[in-house]
Amino acid sequence: MKNILVIRRDNIGDMVCTTPLLEGLKRTFPDAKLTLLVNKIAEDVVQHNPHVDRLFVYKKAKHRATHETALGVYWQRLKIMLALRQTHFDATILANPVPCKYSLRLAKLAGARNIIGSALPDAQLERPFRKSDFRGNHQVEHTYSYLSALTDDVPDVPPLRLYLSDAECAAAKQRVASAFPTPGCVYGVHISSRSPKRRWPLAYYAAFITRLLEDEQARVLVFWSPQGTLDPHDKGDGTRADELMQLVNSPRVARYPTARYVKLWRDFTAASRFCAAMVARCTSPPDCIKSR
Repeated sequence: MKNILVIRRDNIGDMVCTTPLLEGLKRTFPDAKLTLLVNKIAEDVVQHNPHVDRLFVYKKAKHRATHETALGVYWQRLKIMLALRQTHFDATILANPVPCKYSLRLAKLAGARNIIGSALPDAQLERPFRKSDFRGNHQVEHTYSYLSALTDDVPDVPPLRLYLSDAECAAAKQRVASAFPTPGCVYGVHISSRSPKRRWPLAYYAAFITRLLEDEQARVLVFWSPQGTLDPHDKGDGTRADELMQLVNSPRVARYPTARYVKLWRDFTAASRFCAAMVARCTSPPDCIKSR
């Protein structure tokens, strides 16, 4: 096994759930070159990932910037496909744990062979996975199951990982240290959720933080993201953070706004290295993500 191509066209959370597969492939085939094709939104999930030898990033037309044209986006994608065609891949994994004709289309455009993926009713795959072929209950386990198509000796599922740079860790350490005039035991509380039904009332967060502050050594960082919610008329988590700060009203509580999209989790994961515990009410699994 010299060259392996993994395609994952989904967004941030799905790419995070694919990181164990990347590590498992590299453990099993340490001398193989692992090429990964992802879309732009998920790019930062695999930044600094040591298991990926080559990374190709394409952009979906709906994610193009205001100065970009759809034609320009498709032209860049064509150049990526031509570059991928220069390599003979011994195996190609469509890392969606459910049927995805769009991933298969990308594989065909890249000239890929020996394609492994979830069975499609109207397409031929060299190794189609049906429901009974997937192991475990979680998307992580289902995605990792594809490794069994290449080896009988499948290692245990590794943790989900984001690989942080030294600069990211240093910046987070400085931010945490500068948030409080005196050191203590730092806790993190993340309040952002794009969906109202997944969002705790601010009073719950305030009561929880107040309970933490009963310990004089406790310090609390309030995390939130400016990326917005599904409701365009929502007041936003920046306003919620301000309201929460007023409810708690303590110098031992500080704001820690994060970046947008996947960089939110890079900021969050970097800061978590310097917190005793983190609490979040969200759809992604930050408590499962291990940094380098």
